Amino acid sequence: MRAVVLITLAVSACVQSEAPHGYIVNKVAGKAYKVMYQAQTWTRAKVECEANGATLAVPKSQDEFKFLQKLVRGMYYPNIVGSWYKLLVWLGISNLDDFTVWKNVDGENINTTGFSKWASNYVAFSNDPMEPHCAGMDAVNHGLRDYWCHLRQPYICQIQVDSVGLPNYNNLNEETEHLGG
Repeated sequence: MRAVVLITLAVSACVQSEAPHGYIVNKVAGKAYKVMYQAQTWTRAKVECEANGATLAVPKSQDEFKFLQKLVRGMYYPNIVGSWYKLLVWLGISNLDDFTVWKNVDGENINTTGFSKWASNYVAFSNDPMEPHCAGMDAVNHGLRDYWCHLRQPYICQIQVDSVGLPNYNNLNEETEHLGG
């Protein structure tokens, strides 16, 4: 009984009841997302999200991917700082540990999480163990894109939220004015 109470407390501490400023809520996924306009390497983006109590965003369904893609479409690209290629946004997926396996920041093989679709023109991944890649997305391709982890890109952080009573921005056509980083 004591273990159940401790686990419940630990889980509830990780789930926020309100989305912090700048985060966009997806009630269906129970997550909120924030686009970060200060471009970072994939590793640095991961650290920055974690420093703010979040993780790099990981789509675990086609619907969640589409929601994230709406966020990317709503970005104000001139506000992106530190990247010469502003069309790709980092997600929490890489093959840094094993160049043959794509894992998310939770350590899960993405082939088992519900979403592992790659953009059709990005099917040739790096098979060089000295050059691992990280995954991102853009506003138009219907899947993940692999890209060099050391390049600086904007990124999306995600947090778990208690969706009760929170606004649901599943239609982001009208909800893009507060996406600034």
